[in-house]
Amino acid sequence: MSISEYRFACAVASSGSFTAAADACFVTQPTLSNGIARLEHEFGERLFIRTTRKVTLTPFGEHILPYLSEIVHAQETLKRQVRTFGAPETRAIHIGLSPLIDARQVARVIAPFRHKCPEIEIVLCEMNLTNLDREFAEGRIDFLVEVENVTKRSCQSIVLYREPLVFVPRGGMSKEKVTGHGVRLADIVEETFVMAPNDACGLARATRELFRRHRCKLNEYAGETLSCQVLEEWAMLGIGAAILPGSKLRQMNRAFPITDKSGLDVDMPVTATWSRKLTSVPHVSEFIEHLQATAASLKPRGKKPRLKQAETPLPKPCEV
Repeated sequence: MSISEYRFACAVASSGSFTAAADACFVTQPTLSNGIARLEHEFGERLFIRTTRKVTLTPFGEHILPYLSEIVHAQETLKRQVRTFGAPETRAIHIGLSPLIDARQVARVIAPFRHKCPEIEIVLCEMNLTNLDREFAEGRIDFLVEVENVTKRSCQSIVLYREPLVFVPRGGMSKEKVTGHGVRLADIVEETFVMAPNDACGLARATRELFRRHRCKLNEYAGETLSCQVLEEWAMLGIGAAILPGSKLRQMNRAFPITDKSGLDVDMPVTATWSRKLTSVPHVSEFIEHLQATAASLKPRGKKPRLKQAETPLPKPCEV
């Protein structure tokens, strides 16, 4: 395995095309295809499913991609540090993203600042929570963008946007007719939910906080997925129900928006967090001011599931 092969895999995942990925990596398509084949052979698992119309990640590919991206980003960071060692005037802002984050929302925040301050480099790095926390604590990441984490009280943070949460029933949609905007949280609390690992992306933390806030017991499936991307698939296989952010849905017509007892959307706050000491760094302070001015104008842009009759009845309502 080599960094080049990792880079090939990331390029294919990003572009959805072997041809486009080869162009982006400045290699021929056979070179890129052979590199992907070697990588899949060493992993013992396929990374991509190729059809005549598109290229998509396999479940294994979705799980391993963040780790490949992390290695590629680490190499780029190393090269940049070597290159800029003798150029202290270079200014950069490093932003760490949880895999749960909607990149479109982050792009909406960053784009105006890049246009206004092109001399400041914005570097994005996606990692699982354990690695994000380590990199942040050691000062290699300036900002964390993740599901709201109340344990980081020594830092400053701001809510960038609120991501709508949706319910994916076990084994498919319910036969019961759904009226109104979606399903009430009170109607699904008796379900057993499949969960991602605590250190994966923050979804497990958000789900537990949702149930705690509404004073409900969360019934968790005994096993857990390798990543949050597999939750929807496990729900459709009947292993358990799932709660996901709307932006991460693949099958929009197989999920219900979740509402509370007042009929309001249930959502998940996504925050940007930074160390207080960074406020004294001029270019970082400028970016913080930009975040504070921009965040208020952002609205949730999660995919809205199309409601339809489902195949499995929802559990009976209980009091919340």
